[in-house]
Amino acid sequence: MNPRISIDDAFWAMMAAAHLPGEQYTEPPGDPGLFGPDSAIWHVHGDVSAVLGGVSGLILGTLNEPVTHGTNRFSDYLQDPIKRLGFTASFVLGMTYGSTPVAERLAATVTAMHQRVRGAMPDGRTFSATDPDDILWVGITQAYSVARAHVAYHPRPLTGPDLDRYFAEYAVINEMLGARDSPRTLAEAEDYFTAMRPRLTVSEEVLQAVAFLRRPKGAGPATRISSALLARVATDLLPDWALALLGGRPPLPYATRAAGHALVRTLRYGVRYRMIDEARARCAAAPVEAVS
Repeated sequence: MNPRISIDDAFWAMMAAAHLPGEQYTEPPGDPGLFGPDSAIWHVHGDVSAVLGGVSGLILGTLNEPVTHGTNRFSDYLQDPIKRLGFTASFVLGMTYGSTPVAERLAATVTAMHQRVRGAMPDGRTFSATDPDDILWVGITQAYSVARAHVAYHPRPLTGPDLDRYFAEYAVINEMLGARDSPRTLAEAEDYFTAMRPRLTVSEEVLQAVAFLRRPKGAGPATRISSALLARVATDLLPDWALALLGGRPPLPYATRAAGHALVRTLRYGVRYRMIDEARARCAAAPVEAVS
């Protein structure tokens, strides 16, 4: 089999194992969606380096223990992590590249799914997937981590005001889900984490979640080896303060980064983002005029 096809098939078997209802990229003609082809978020999310950031964001997100506890109680991701990854990718890609009505429908679907996720930990700390603070935590850990991966591994990384534009655009997604005052620049994101750090804890439950996220996944040996490497690179992308909470940086960071560059080059060689091609065609198409 053509190696590009093999890479593409293996990648999307992981990333597109499940889809949220309503995810599509072709309709309506002429609708640019929330952001459009010239946006920072199209540029950032359209490269495989964003996947490294997504996994890094999941690891970073575990440090908010009530959110992790709520996820463990109400999600089946431990039993079916590939399905959970598929839903997450479906949401992020749909919000980024889908039309405006598609993005609105996906946000409403996820909000409805979150309604039942609420409760309290044994120590009294509460969690709720509809709480603006918890929504913000989940969203900004993703945006911040994807931005770090983008700067480290994208061949044409955004910097300065252009990277800030990415945070401003991702804030639209966070706030459509119910977050308030989502950081709109890299500096604001850094300030947010500085304010949050006293509230972050590492418990046995957190360490178990981190260990699970780092564990090899997939059916075949090549996929499992690649996923293990991806998790190692994603861990290396964590900020120093998060690594300190988790026990320090893994050994051989330079070898890890060299392997990370090799991994993204391999994926970039084979992976095709068909939804971006469909979205570009949709944006370029003439809108269909309503019949009066």
